[in-house]
Amino acid sequence: MALNKNQLSKVSNLNSVTGAAASRQIWHYDAGADSVATAVAAGYFNDVRGYLFAGDVIHLVAAGGTAFRVLTVTAAPKSGNVTVAAAAFS
Repeated sequence: MALNKNQLSKVSNLNSVTGAAASRQIWHYDAGADSVATAVAAGYFNDVRGYLFAGDVIHLVAAGGTAFRVLTVTAAPKSGNVTVAAAAFS
């Protein structure tokens, strides 16, 4: 299935306490019935590329609410595919 823009919500901007210009964002996305594998595929987030930046974090709920992953946006180019990677926890 395709990304549903209505299910993407910005949770927060992470601004540096030192006032550095670059900030990261935290997002929440409910992928509905889409699987984690579908949501992490290159290009899945292309329709919202204008909002995402490399380094942003997406909290992903997938597979009808049975799966949760923390994703990091690895690339959000003006053209080409938006890519994400699932965070590895140890």
